[in-house]
Order: sequence, then C-alpha cells, then structure tokens
Amino acid sequence: MTAAPRVLLLNDTDEGATHFGCMRVMRTIRAELAQRGMADLPSIKVGTDWRRDPGLTERIDAADLVVINGEGTLHHGKRRGRWLLEAGARVKARGGRVALINALWQDNPSDWADLARGFDILACRDGHSATDLANATGREVTCLVDLSMLHPWDPPATARSGVMVGCSVHGKVTEALARFAQEGGHDFVPVTTEIKSIPARLTGWRRWLRARSNAWRNGRFQARFPDARFLRDDLGFLTELSRHRLVVTGRFHAVCLAILSGTPFIAVSSNSWKIEALVKDIGLDPARLRGLSALTQETLLERNWDYSSAERAAIAASLSRWRDTGAALFDRIASLTPDRPT
Repeated sequence: MTAAPRVLLLNDTDEGATHFGCMRVMRTIRAELAQRGMADLPSIKVGTDWRRDPGLTERIDAADLVVINGEGTLHHGKRRGRWLLEAGARVKARGGRVALINALWQDNPSDWADLARGFDILACRDGHSATDLANATGREVTCLVDLSMLHPWDPPATARSGVMVGCSVHGKVTEALARFAQEGGHDFVPVTTEIKSIPARLTGWRRWLRARSNAWRNGRFQARFPDARFLRDDLGFLTELSRHRLVVTGRFHAVCLAILSGTPFIAVSSNSWKIEALVKDIGLDPARLRGLSALTQETLLERNWDYSSAERAAIAASLSRWRDTGAALFDRIASLTPDRPT
C-alpha cells in the first residue's frame, strides 16, 4: 500500500478573503492541484516566519513536496522572500521536491539564486522575472500569467458606462486615487474588502492591536471618502468591472482582473515592475501606463481608451497560450509527488 504524498503550500496569500486577486490565485492553485489528486492541502500564510515556529518547521520537514506561491513576495530582497527560499532549500537538502510558481523576481541578492537553483520547477508570472531568474540560476524558467487570470470568466452581456477607480499598495497613492474619483464623480471600488486588513499570521495581542488600529484607519478613510464601495468577493469585483467602460487603478491584480473581464484600463505604477511587465508580455499599448502626477480628469478624455482590435487579439492569444502552459505546469508539479510505502 502507498499513502498520499504530503504536499504543503507556502505563501498562501489569501489572508481572510480580503484581496480579490489573491482569492483567485489560491483558488486556482488549489483547484488545479485537486484535479491532479492533491485536495484539501495545508498551507502556511504569507509573511509567516516559519523559522520561529517549531510546529511550522516540523510541517515543512514532513512534506514530500512543497509548492511555493511566489506571487509578489520575491522582489527587492524582502526578508519574507528569503524565508520562502530558505524553506525550499531546506526541503531539497533532505531529498524533498520543490516547485516555485507564480513568482515575481526582481532586484534580489545574488545568494537568492543559489537557494532557488536546486528547485525542481521554476515558474514566473512575467517575462522580465523569468529572464532574470533564468540568468541568475542558469535554469529553464517557465513564463506564465499571474494565476488570477488562468481560469476564464465570462462577463455578463450588459452595457458599460462610467469610470471605476481603484486602490494601490501605497496608502498615499490610494488616497490620491480616491480623491481623483471623488473630484470626477467616478466610482471608487478597491480590489480589497477594506483599506486595511489584518494579516492572517497575527495572533493574540498583536492581532487585537492591529484590529483596533485598522478599525480606526478604515473608519477615517470611509469618513473622508463616504462614496467608496467595498465589495465582498472576486466575482462581485469582476461583475463591477464589467459594468464600467474604463478602470483607473494602481493595483496589479486589478489590472489582471480588468483584462480578464475585458475592461479597458489606465494603470499607475505599483511597488515593482509587475504592471509594466504584464502590459509588455501581452503587447498592450504602453500609453495605458501613467504616472500619478500625470493623471488628470482630462486624461480620461484625451483618447478612446477602448481596447484596439490588435489589443483584443493579443489578450485572447496570450490567455489561450498561458492556459495551455498552466495545464502543463500543474501536470509537471503532479509528477513530482512520490509514492510512499506505508
């Protein structure tokens, strides 16, 4: 007899169902692995320092296969990124298997490549990252769209009107975008359920303190921008996108979901090259990228922001190609699972 392999997900970014892009990423990973016989998998939440928790270290040491969701963590030498790579290297050192998927890789220390080089699978979510990681490790790196876009979504057949404005990872940029929406009479709809959420890794008094702080900040934001609308899930967000003729946002995942829903967008830069890379990978008009200082109400009127026929064709071709690549990637991950004697 054989027992099911012990598979562990690292960097579970769906923190309390508060970020619609992360909801879709983790749902996609779980659905694709479940289709290949790996259902109901345990995970370690984003930002968790497993090295300080003997219980989590024990779970990592017991895993036959670790799947690391790189997402937006592996850039600019963030310590949280190093924790993920060190966990993977620890698994490899004792003979386990490791798949790094859906990764952004930008401006990282040279020794990070040493940690990742031995992983069984390396897959990035944009071409810039795939090229940099391949050059750093000397390994083949799969390039695949962010997993929030892997599964198709058909928008309802409704007329589009008005402009929707979203948020940013930067608090000051979010406030500037909220003012932009308020001044122009546009709908302000973040890609999150609230402006400030509680990291899932926090427990005890730290969680209590963060809850109090966030309640104050969220209330203050809502008082300043009373027309801001906070939705509850990714399907509601996609539906809201499909009602608008244009979305202005500083969030990478809001751009991903705009593309998925067929909604034209204008994007303000985030905290890495992720939005710019997505625009380049698909072949969209780079004029869709705007600096915050150059974003005015007149920007919305200076041209027709609808997708051109070339952009629509590029989106369709890219999503089709990436879905084929995604199916092959998850097949490769499934092939890493060993049969263990009981």
